[in-house]
Amino acid sequence: MVDRKKRAQELIKYHSYASGAFGLIPVPGADVAAVSVAQLNLIHKLAKLYEIEFAQERTRAIVGALMGGVMPGALSSSVLGSAVKAVPFIGTALGVAVMPALSLAATQALGRVFAQHFETGGTLLDFDVETMREHFRKEFEAAKGDAGEAPAAAPQMEEQPVQKAG
Repeated sequence: MVDRKKRAQELIKYHSYASGAFGLIPVPGADVAAVSVAQLNLIHKLAKLYEIEFAQERTRAIVGALMGGVMPGALSSSVLGSAVKAVPFIGTALGVAVMPALSLAATQALGRVFAQHFETGGTLLDFDVETMREHFRKEFEAAKGDAGEAPAAAPQMEEQPVQKAG
């Protein structure tokens, strides 16, 4: 049980740093797409770890509802952070300032919420977005604080292949 919790924390950390790195992608929209893939991959791996059946479309709906309901300001900032990268020179700098921290924090919060849900015997079918929304908001706020204090370079972690969710 402790090993599973530790492994879940390692997966969350790895995917959070990957999402932060993907936030640095200078192509508008490509950064958001890459972060979304990392988040789905994280939840897929957590489901596998907890022996929960993974359903990609259900997971996308849950993630969209959680993030859309809790982070409209952050979401608009991340989309704006991505879109502003299209502005030569200064746009890239502004986008790089916003996207990595938001991407890291959102992925970390999602991972924590799903790991806790799975740890208590929950599945994707009984995931209640309304009940988990406040928990996600708190985790996101805590993760934003952690991301602001994170070292500039992420620690070296074992390489994990990204698997296509589904």
